[in-house]
Amino acid sequence: MGFIGIICVIIMTVTLISIESNTKRLIQEQAETNRKLEQLLRKERF
Repeated sequence: MGFIGIICVIIMTVTLISIESNTKRLIQEQAETNRKLEQLLRKERF
């Protein structure tokens, strides 16, 4: 594994970390949206 191999590993690691943090943010946003929808639906019922 030469210099290029090491660079490839670093790039892959950074990419995976950024994908993971983006996924977590998306999941949090989705959860927030679901909560807001639930509140709206409850108001509609009563």
